[in-house]
Amino acid sequence: MESSEFSAAVARTVRHFGMDLSRPLAMVSGGPDSVALVRVLFELGGRPVVLHVDHGLRGEGSRADAEFVRELCERLDLAYEERRTKLEGGSLQREARRERYRFAEQLADERGLSAIATGHTADDVAETVLLNLARGAGLRGLSGIPPARGRVVRPLIRHRRRDVLRYLEHLGQPYRTDPTNLTPKYARNRVRLEVLPILEELYPGAGANVARTASLLREDLEVLEDLAAGVVHRRGEEVVVPLDALLAFPPALRRHAVRRAYATLTSDEGFLDSATVEDVLRLARRNEGTREIRLPGHVVTAVRSGEELALYHETEPFLGEEDLHLGEQRFEGWLVDVREARGYDAKDAARPEVAYLDASEGPYRVRMAREGDTIRPLGLGGTKKVFRAMMDRKVPKDLRRRMPVVVDRRGRVAWVFLGETGQEFKVDAETEKALRLEVEKNP
Repeated sequence: MESSEFSAAVARTVRHFGMDLSRPLAMVSGGPDSVALVRVLFELGGRPVVLHVDHGLRGEGSRADAEFVRELCERLDLAYEERRTKLEGGSLQREARRERYRFAEQLADERGLSAIATGHTADDVAETVLLNLARGAGLRGLSGIPPARGRVVRPLIRHRRRDVLRYLEHLGQPYRTDPTNLTPKYARNRVRLEVLPILEELYPGAGANVARTASLLREDLEVLEDLAAGVVHRRGEEVVVPLDALLAFPPALRRHAVRRAYATLTSDEGFLDSATVEDVLRLARRNEGTREIRLPGHVVTAVRSGEELALYHETEPFLGEEDLHLGEQRFEGWLVDVREARGYDAKDAARPEVAYLDASEGPYRVRMAREGDTIRPLGLGGTKKVFRAMMDRKVPKDLRRRMPVVVDRRGRVAWVFLGETGQEFKVDAETEKALRLEVEKNP
């Protein structure tokens, strides 16, 4: 393939998928795919900023890769950025990928760049599909690597690796070879070196066929996800799916709704495997109390009393306290508005997000509810545990430790957000000065 033909074909891919390459960042390792990426962007008139990440996994070999990319940028008069990182524990390939994209996002933000371009090819798509198929992925996994997702774009996604090598040969452009890509240690290498060659022997063009099938599946996926998206809602720090709407779907759309909810929360291109999705759906069919399971990425999925499926990031409860002051302030995802009140408005006070407190019992502070907290709810005539009061109000179990309370200077609970007000802090005709509190979750 002539270099002009290759670059023209890439330009068609760019136009087809609406890739904004006006100010691109190119992620370049020094291997053939990424070198071809930067050369074709240059030929198309772009001036990409080049990012090379040195993971230091191959000692002098890693440094030689960085030097090669730096010299290539000097020859093309392109801006070169290098980042170094040290990987520890876990899957080295997964951690390396996460670090590369983290650096790329930071640099793109700093420089106001329009896109993050990678050198993924049709062969990468075929390898990904085969690996995901073996893992038991659903339609998202079988749709392979998206040509564009957010500002990450893949201009070479329709080209085979052999096209890339011919293009570089025609240019007389050298590239680096990572010897670890030739070892069978990693699953992707075995698919590339063993599985795909056998498939090509059996069915010439198998790699291209798999990539083409992935493209068709991706189009189907987009239609199904648009249908499923109608029941997925972001509510502050949570992503919520009403259970009546979810269970009204046929099984296939239920699975898409679960995956869509997870992707909405995590903004992750990764997928939930089929077994995990089925675990979530089994949980959704249990109409009792609050049940939780943990998903990858420190995500909690909670099914609440047969009403909703909620996903949120698992975090340690905030143990600190903050002074409440007049005006607006934020506390752990809540907006708290404190004003001096002129009298007592019973209708206003009946709203769950509003409380009237006797200012003389202050100063007040806000913190999360704790085990052992008690309150004397207005009109009850006795003391109640705060967690019990929330349970009686059917506050889902997973939300109780994430619910703030207002306490006085002695630590007594004056108000539970969206709930009970303490008897000692009530406002009546004899109250000289009152405070009106109103809260809103993640406005």
